[in-house]
Amino acid sequence: MKKILTYFLLAVFALSSCVDNDLPYPIVVPHITSVIVDEAEKIDIDYDKQTVTIHLPESVDIRNVAIRSVQIDQEIAKTSMELAGVHDLSKPLKFTITTYDDYAWTIIGVRNVPRYFTVQGQMGASVIDVYNRRAVAMVGKKADISNLKVTSLKLGPEGKTTYSRKIEDLRDFTHGIEIDVTSFGYTETWGLYVEVTDATVEIKSVNPWARKAIVTAIGVAGVENNFQYREKGAEEWIDVATADITSDGGSFVAHLKDLTPETEYEVVSISGNDRSPVKEFMTEAATPVPNGSFEYASLVKGSSYYKFYDPDCGVEDGSYMFWGSGNGEGSEGVNGSANMGIVITYVDTEDKVDGKQSVRAQTSQLAGILAAGNLFVGQFAGLVGTSGGKVNFGRPWTTRPTAMKIYCKYLTGPMDIIGKTLPPGVSLSNSDYDRAEIKFALGTWDYKKYGGSPASPVHINTTDASTFVDYNTDESTIANGNLIIYHDGYDLNGAGKVSADTGAWIEYTIPLDYRKMEEIPTHMIISCAASRYGDYFTGCSSSKLWIDAVELIY
Repeated sequence: MKKILTYFLLAVFALSSCVDNDLPYPIVVPHITSVIVDEAEKIDIDYDKQTVTIHLPESVDIRNVAIRSVQIDQEIAKTSMELAGVHDLSKPLKFTITTYDDYAWTIIGVRNVPRYFTVQGQMGASVIDVYNRRAVAMVGKKADISNLKVTSLKLGPEGKTTYSRKIEDLRDFTHGIEIDVTSFGYTETWGLYVEVTDATVEIKSVNPWARKAIVTAIGVAGVENNFQYREKGAEEWIDVATADITSDGGSFVAHLKDLTPETEYEVVSISGNDRSPVKEFMTEAATPVPNGSFEYASLVKGSSYYKFYDPDCGVEDGSYMFWGSGNGEGSEGVNGSANMGIVITYVDTEDKVDGKQSVRAQTSQLAGILAAGNLFVGQFAGLVGTSGGKVNFGRPWTTRPTAMKIYCKYLTGPMDIIGKTLPPGVSLSNSDYDRAEIKFALGTWDYKKYGGSPASPVHINTTDASTFVDYNTDESTIANGNLIIYHDGYDLNGAGKVSADTGAWIEYTIPLDYRKMEEIPTHMIISCAASRYGDYFTGCSSSKLWIDAVELIY
């Protein structure tokens, strides 16, 4: 509102002064497209948050980071400070990029310094508190903390750090020990502490999935630590294989495999001759994708195109709307491309893998505007005039698959329509072939934040790039996977292009990359597009993507 008022006042002033140019300034949003930094391991640019995160090895002095160059995609852009040069990135570097408005950006330095502190007879993993510069180890009640041997200590960059005391002199932890840690000419004072616990072995957490469980326990470092488990009610305990156990001092983790979904189990941890109390847990369900082979579809009332469910089918998973498409959902009063005479998603009874039919997502165009063929988990939310559409992505989901199998067939050609705006850093021409994309994600998206509905929380407006969600960086995404299909190959999760005849049916397995192993999702998103850049009205107007036999792997 403030910006609109400013434009109004400027226009009034221009008229009263008899100035010919009474138009407001255009909105030109700048994007940083490239940053070059000496010795950087990785650089992440987040356009939504307007941040650049520079990941540095521990051998680099984070207070003296050499930025060689920063590229911005707008020639008129000016920065509030000189970015090329040496900067202190121990704290965020804030600056402004100015076009016709000011845009606040931040460069963040992240240096991965592995730190550890362990003592003889330790139980569990040490707590390393970098912010408060404290390291805490835990021992059993029989340990003498006034005369305790330190078995390892590292609190600064490898090969760049000196300590004010020798490790062999660190013995009496009755009141804790202070030690100065110096690297790159800067000194920090750390506190080393040892706490006593009554436990000898204890299960700290169980994270059950459908067919596996991750069990974390603490025991005594230096003795044999193990686990046993069984289905509840069974007589025999099963030993966990050594290869499925990892240890960090007195903390050890087991990966229980080949479990049965929706089943009760018991597990115990063992440290030396001591056993923990029995811990019970229930595995998750292995819920299948509703209508995953698209056997249930029905004509929209009064129309010749399909919706991808059939209220009269008599099968629960096929009787309600789980899948949607850009055709629109005429039976629920929301019209899509079909309302303008363009059907972009079809039922195909002639070309399929499983059952009686598949889905064919077919890109088309109207008056030179591209309409990408699509199929997604969610609901079409309406048209934006004749220039785009709105979609609410996602459906309620609380289980955690490890991957998704999907059969696809793809026919395409060179891009004959290029939109006026493309994603930052992407350059395309009419000689580039179109490509299909399938996105798969689990998350805890709140519809109040993402603009959708409680059932389908992520709202996307294809005419507004600010509504697009990058599931690789989105904070509410628990796990995601991605498949890009070319005319002559495919790429799974960014691993690199694999040559293949994608014009024939191929079974793809898309692994989920979990970033939050403990968190339970609230929704699942699957999005299939015959033209990857269809949201930017770019692609081949005859691209066809067939989809069939969608299956979740647990």
